[in-house]
Amino acid sequence: MKRKVTKCLVSAYTVSLVFLNSGVVRAASDAGEVQSKLNTGLTSIKVVITSVIAIVGIIAAAKIVISKLPSLDDPNMKNEMWRGIGMVAAAVAAGGALTWLIPWVYGLFQ
Repeated sequence: MKRKVTKCLVSAYTVSLVFLNSGVVRAASDAGEVQSKLNTGLTSIKVVITSVIAIVGIIAAAKIVISKLPSLDDPNMKNEMWRGIGMVAAAVAAGGALTWLIPWVYGLFQ
């Protein structure tokens, strides 16, 4: 019961923060203002997606290090650990870049 109440309170707090800090647009005076607000909103979404990708990458790299830590004396395991961390870093870099490149390429063809 306590866990359920805590979960509801955290959800309500998060939702209230989103609505209070979002700066909801009710009306715009011209199309240029709408376009600038739309671009600002899309940039915020891209930042959130990039942050999520980075956090997932950090968690994955930490999991690799923790799983390989007991047998780190073995050069084979050390090599495997660094290779895994390199793959995670490459995936994070690719995911972060695609988040920004896909809208840019889409804008080129409009």
